[in-house]
Amino acid sequence: MLEKLEAEIAAGAVIGLQEVSQKWAGKLHVFFAERGYHLVCSLYGKPFNGYMGIALAVPVEAYEVTKVDISRCSDTKRLPREPKPGGLKKFFSGLVEKITGKRPPQSDWQLARNRFNTIMYATLKCKESGVAFGVANYHMPCMFRNPGVMTIHSQLAAAYAQRMAGDLPAVLMGDFNLKPGDGGYDLITTGDIPSSHEAAPVAPEGEKWSTALPYPMRSAYKVKNGSEPDFTNFAQIKDDPQFIDTLDYIFVSPAVEVKEVMPLPHRNDVKGPFPSKAEPSDHIMLAATLTVKGK
Repeated sequence: MLEKLEAEIAAGAVIGLQEVSQKWAGKLHVFFAERGYHLVCSLYGKPFNGYMGIALAVPVEAYEVTKVDISRCSDTKRLPREPKPGGLKKFFSGLVEKITGKRPPQSDWQLARNRFNTIMYATLKCKESGVAFGVANYHMPCMFRNPGVMTIHSQLAAAYAQRMAGDLPAVLMGDFNLKPGDGGYDLITTGDIPSSHEAAPVAPEGEKWSTALPYPMRSAYKVKNGSEPDFTNFAQIKDDPQFIDTLDYIFVSPAVEVKEVMPLPHRNDVKGPFPSKAEPSDHIMLAATLTVKGK
């Protein structure tokens, strides 16, 4: 993995990392510091996954870091709450839980609220041109069986990046666990989805919640190539079927120009699933050269 990062560091790239474990975090701090990078790291996982989280690495020779924010994504906006059960409903709910040992199923809003995934943002100012822009990095919850939860977090993440950047050009990158055409992907790239969409979350009675974003964002790869990559994730868990599709993106605001993107392989040209000797992760690396203009 470090070998792959070396080439991007030589090019002065701003680097977003996913699934950074506690064991790796310290080593990465040293690795980037030795190469003139400032590393912002946020771990939020559990013991079984090494308290894994996300990180953002910035070359300090090229950029001044003028603002950094790290937030639990589900805390960045008030989420609707269902009315608490009372009377007989509360009694029978407690009785069922006591007999079966299982809690009642949670709503999309409860599931979304209980995710600990953190999102990070940094305002970077180019030391050569003086132009500033915002960069956010996020790893979405892997809850594809609950598309409403994915849509909620898509709205939270994109709205957070846009709000933090304000009038500045913005980049939102990461592992979104969304395939092209999923509700969350459509929301980010069009700015909203209709309430009739199968992945649109339904607010509890008496509550309101809008999925609309201040503005839609564009996927750098789709802008440059006319379509998303053939895949960015090639994985297999135990005896489950192999999974191969696009889940990772570099989203940009309208003011960001996409100059080029790193070529990515087609599934017919690789042997998977990953990790392998050639690919240290089940997700392949994305990269884009972007330009922004000052006011």
